[in-house]
Amino acid sequence: MRVSKETVVGIEYTLKDDKGNVLDASTSHGPMEYLHGASNIIPGLEQGLEGLTAGDTKVIVVQPVDAYGEYSDKLIQRVPIDRFGANKVEIGMRFHAETNLGMRVLVIRHVDEQEAVLDGNHELAGKTLTFDVKVVSVRAAELTELAHGHPHQEGGCCGGGGCGSGESEGGCCSSEGEASSGGCCSTEGASAGCCSSEGEASSAGCCSSEEPVTQQKQGGCGNGGCGCSA
Repeated sequence: MRVSKETVVGIEYTLKDDKGNVLDASTSHGPMEYLHGASNIIPGLEQGLEGLTAGDTKVIVVQPVDAYGEYSDKLIQRVPIDRFGANKVEIGMRFHAETNLGMRVLVIRHVDEQEAVLDGNHELAGKTLTFDVKVVSVRAAELTELAHGHPHQEGGCCGGGGCGSGESEGGCCSSEGEASSGGCCSTEGASAGCCSSEGEASSAGCCSSEEPVTQQKQGGCGNGGCGCSA
């Protein structure tokens, strides 16, 4: 059977950036399964796998436009420290929130006494990605998998997560980056507020802290492995 729409495909992979640095590999968590044609993985990788069969290997180079997009300065925001309430604010902290682009993640890149700089770009935005892939299995998807939009695996399932961080960034602001009443801010205007690194909601609102999504979730319908869509 060939990789085509409505097939469940299992792949082993090594992901590298354009300098040859290894960003992720399936050896750390086993083959990744996805539902072909359901946007479980980034478009460039999915297109490169089309038509392959179990046992095939291929090097797939994915440009930013078909991966996580170009890096955008418009997704950088400066937020007054007092918007975080009593929460300790540190570089590298990540926050989930619902935006008009869906669930996104903001990463704190800089902090001083007055403000924090939040970055809404996916950590792989602007990067050309190279996947060294081996197709280990191809099968017809089950009806429940088609209905859910992702494959069901032993102990869990693979959804459409992001590679490296997820690419969801959140808080409570206008699209111009002005803080609205109630919380830290989102590049796209989220309904949620700010929270601590432990995921505890502050008085500003409610959101959850970020978990790395480079690893495939087990035990439930969660984010997939590296190469999953944002």
